[in-house]
Amino acid sequence: MTDLSGILKKIDKLEPVPIIIHKVLALANDPEAPLSELMRVVERDPAITANLLKTANSAYLGLAVKVDSVQQAVSMLGQQQVVEMVLSQNLSGNLDRAQAGYGLAKGDLWRQSLAVAMVARTLAKQRDLMSLPAIYTAALLKDIGKVILHEYVADKLDTIQRLVSDRGMSFVEAEKDVLGMDHTALGGIIAKQWNFSPHMIYMIENHHLANLASRNDPATATLYLADMVAMMVDTGLGVDRLAYHVYQDVFNDFFPIKSGP
Repeated sequence: MTDLSGILKKIDKLEPVPIIIHKVLALANDPEAPLSELMRVVERDPAITANLLKTANSAYLGLAVKVDSVQQAVSMLGQQQVVEMVLSQNLSGNLDRAQAGYGLAKGDLWRQSLAVAMVARTLAKQRDLMSLPAIYTAALLKDIGKVILHEYVADKLDTIQRLVSDRGMSFVEAEKDVLGMDHTALGGIIAKQWNFSPHMIYMIENHHLANLASRNDPATATLYLADMVAMMVDTGLGVDRLAYHVYQDVFNDFFPIKSGP
């Protein structure tokens, strides 16, 4: 069994989440908050404003007009996209590193997290879920536990993979069995230390739906589906790719099978 106290001590070595992220999320999740207050929060941080305008004017977005202010960015791109850009710019640091234990090169985990976030956004909109910014953020951070746990997984990978192949365990179940801790539980601990909301912590802890009750939470089920869809289209890189349980009833709730013509 791995020394759990040693794992937890490594949380302090992660780059902390900037305070502005909590402010942006609070405003984005409050339907009563004026849009002007969100713009003021972003504008108070010169580095974030500069990165936002740089991204808004990038060839990738292809806007016909040069964006010179946060207000203009919001009016042209919309609040949700601006919030997503701010979140993405400020949460990539920890996730951009190589995670050798999971077979992930530098940048792989971050690209996969972005892909899941974009799928989660689409699914959440289809279901008219109100917690869209929280779901998007949880999707970006769902695998934050891997940033610490990967070195422990590397030492026990053969044992973990044998449990997956011989006993039909999911990768996260095998992690817990071998290490005494899995990346979802560790992710929840990290999210709690970073002062995210209880619901955000819950989504990160349960994004593989190992807890039966979590399947009844629409936001968590959406995050699970987004993760599975991303893996199925080959953006889910790494040694644990598709080594997770598929809950067909959850898929059927989102993608009902039509009978007859």
